[in-house]
Amino acid sequence: MSRLTTEIDPGRAPRAGHRLSLFSIILMALATGIVSGLMFGEYCADLKIVGDAYVGLLQMTVLPYIVFSLIASIGRLSLGEGKRLAINSVSILLVLWFIGAVTVVLIPLSLPQWNSGAFFSTSLLESQRSVDFISLFIPSNPFNSLANNFAPAVVLFCILFGVALINVDEKEHVLKNFDVFTTTLSRVNSFIVKLSPIGIFAISASATGTLTLEEFGRLQAYLLTFTLSVLLLTLWVLPMLIASCTPFAYKDILAVSKSVLVMAFVIGSLFAVIPLLIQGVRELIEKYQREGLLKSAHPEFIIPLAYPFPDLGKLLTLLFIPFAAWFYGDLMTLGEYPLLLATGMFLSFGKVTNTIPFLLEMQELPADIFQLFLMSSVVAGRVSDMMGGMHLMAFTALTTCAMSGLFQIKRLKLFISFAVTLILGALIILGTRTLLEVSFKDTYRKDKVIAGMHLMQPRVPTEVLGFGEPNPIPLLPGQSRLERTQQRGVIRIGFRQDNLPFSYSNTHGELVGFDIDMAHRLARDLEVGIEFVPFAVATLSEQLAEDHFDIAVSGIAATVKGARSMFFSESYMDVIMALAIRDHDKDRFSDLASIQRLGSVSVGVEIGSYFAETIQDYLPQAKLVMLWSESLFFEGPPQHMDALVTSAEGGSAWTLIYPEYTVVNPLPDTVSVPLVYPLGGRDPELEKFLDQWIVLKSKDGTIKQLYDHWILGRGAQVDRPRWSVIRDVLHWVE
Repeated sequence: MSRLTTEIDPGRAPRAGHRLSLFSIILMALATGIVSGLMFGEYCADLKIVGDAYVGLLQMTVLPYIVFSLIASIGRLSLGEGKRLAINSVSILLVLWFIGAVTVVLIPLSLPQWNSGAFFSTSLLESQRSVDFISLFIPSNPFNSLANNFAPAVVLFCILFGVALINVDEKEHVLKNFDVFTTTLSRVNSFIVKLSPIGIFAISASATGTLTLEEFGRLQAYLLTFTLSVLLLTLWVLPMLIASCTPFAYKDILAVSKSVLVMAFVIGSLFAVIPLLIQGVRELIEKYQREGLLKSAHPEFIIPLAYPFPDLGKLLTLLFIPFAAWFYGDLMTLGEYPLLLATGMFLSFGKVTNTIPFLLEMQELPADIFQLFLMSSVVAGRVSDMMGGMHLMAFTALTTCAMSGLFQIKRLKLFISFAVTLILGALIILGTRTLLEVSFKDTYRKDKVIAGMHLMQPRVPTEVLGFGEPNPIPLLPGQSRLERTQQRGVIRIGFRQDNLPFSYSNTHGELVGFDIDMAHRLARDLEVGIEFVPFAVATLSEQLAEDHFDIAVSGIAATVKGARSMFFSESYMDVIMALAIRDHDKDRFSDLASIQRLGSVSVGVEIGSYFAETIQDYLPQAKLVMLWSESLFFEGPPQHMDALVTSAEGGSAWTLIYPEYTVVNPLPDTVSVPLVYPLGGRDPELEKFLDQWIVLKSKDGTIKQLYDHWILGRGAQVDRPRWSVIRDVLHWVE
């Protein structure tokens, strides 16, 4: 044990002669960062660079430490010791991991479903990434695995190398060198840990300065669920598991473990409390010792072997992944947990600062939320270390008793413990869910965001007609529509009502949307006013022929059938075919194969839409329900529909108004559709002008600017500066 006791991280433990421990300094840095964020608000945003640099330094020694420490720990075993420990220790470790896995799956049930819609995201254009399990788990080239940060493959290589080293002669020479490397890496890590106050200050200041009150409320949900689950396992489940399988009493287990738990929480280093852990387990054994106890079954021999493997504290940090999915309004499905747990288990051999970013990327969640994880880890990390202490206590006690003949399952006590655990777990889940439901009630605001959007530039003189009718000024013989427009000073433009986000009425009764914004810019360039005339897709061709308007807008897709009766302008945008479905149907419509297994499905589609011609090529068994407007799908149609075939861009906008729906792209191919402006009659002059105008608006960035605003939602909500003391209290800045 000399090596264990001398390698305790000096940077994490309180030092003699100093009044403040590093933990106290970190708490001060956290408090100072929070105060700075509240004081200066968004002026602290640039400190994120310092926080990112600190995170990079933390991750620097992860894989090298795994390689040397894991090989050395396994290589020190003798073959006999390995055989005796294999069955008992592996079985116990699997039981503990199973408890953690069940917790990770069940605790997210305490997170209530909350309404969340989102503007269109380009991620819908990307095919779903598959995980390369061979490269991730099999170290066919260990150096490649190290270079690409494939921690599971590295861990497997180290385990096999360590096992092979057991029977190697003169292995101590190798192990001593590995010990030197491990000690050196520990010292490097100790130096980095000393920078923790700087990193924690930067992270907390930047996060507090930019975090909205809504986001902070959701972060509290993670801390609450994580802490309650840790307390349940630490103070009840694991102690009762020990008491149900060994002679040790529950009160004695808590008595010897309380100092370990407190020290692990305060010091923030599980490694530092190993001597205390060994002493506690030895006290239990001595109190219940009987003749025949195996001399080799000493806790100081077992704990170093368990330490390199993931403990329950690390495993429970995987709760941050379902929390992150919930944070962005997309609860993980049950089918996603096996991959998360399998990958997370292997990654947990390293540091959580390396595990969480990898899993966030694997689940296709925004990487920025990792900053919230780091901010919360100042508290959650200490709670995790406390859980790790009880994990080692349980593993050591159970393994020691199993090897010494003291292991005996008390079925009645185990059954009672299981029943009480179910009750306590249910109370925690239901109580937390109820509390969070009350906290997040009526917090959804994105429907008001899109409903309150305005045109990006001032309007030209406009009149919106209530019904369609021919132009009151008929065309003269040989006169083009462009000439009539200039002569009259008004261009007539057809539009569709409730066609988000291309044309719709906002909360002020103003006609807005991408195409409406484009229409005003066209009129401004022509120096004329606008008369907006309503139309339906089914009557578009007829109204154009009857001269109701000069051009039509509102996200109209070009079709071969339409081209036979109308002139189209050049395409100004491509949209992607997708499905709008209810949130709870996401698994059923995740891909084309899943939909086909459902058999006949009822799919809504707007009359005259290009999508009506295309969807049955992919879903020939689908029953099409023709709709006058896509709004009928969301507003309670007279007949049931499983999905709506729409554009991903338009469907995403509808989910802002109806957040209980989501947009998916289950098709194996990306089906893009060009949007065009149909023209009245056969007017080459108007057609040539409009084509050139679209090209100019594309070149000068106008179309991109409108796309970012109306489709992606950038700047859709006028974000007021975060509340800060210097702005809102002292009024030092505007």
